[in-house]
Amino acid sequence: MKIKEGAIMIRQPRTIFAVLAYLTILVSGCSQMAPRYDAALYSDLTTVNVEIMEFFSSVSSGTNKDSYSKRDERYHALIGKVDALAMQSKTRPAPESKLLKKINNYLETSGRNISFEREPPSVASLEKISESLNMMRTVDEDKGLNATAVSLFKNEIVISMDQALTYESFLNR
Repeated sequence: MKIKEGAIMIRQPRTIFAVLAYLTILVSGCSQMAPRYDAALYSDLTTVNVEIMEFFSSVSSGTNKDSYSKRDERYHALIGKVDALAMQSKTRPAPESKLLKKINNYLETSGRNISFEREPPSVASLEKISESLNMMRTVDEDKGLNATAVSLFKNEIVISMDQALTYESFLNR
């Protein structure tokens, strides 16, 4: 029942309660579509990307097995940073499985071949980068790298880094 008081309409408390209860149910029923954006993670990811590209620039013409000891610490530092970022990305909760299809469909229509399962795709991308850096380190230590091998490792890492950066920036919407 409405009581008119000047230009202001006052509703019964029962009606107000019903509207508030409806809004509470509606809001609580909304699901998070993806992990929350983590500005620190994205910032660290872009920083390690620069460090990796600087490293590739320093070895772009190839390496010699005899000079590996000069690069050893750099390999370990980069691998450690990438592994830490993968772990940091993995700690965010994943959305409900029925929403994963919606996220994958959206990412697919954006032209990116990124698959989102129970973990954010940045985790798999970062793990792939770590694996590639480890393999590159092993080959470099054993026999050195020619320019073509460096280029192949770089291309592999660039693809994975692009996927990680694309997904993490997607969360900032």
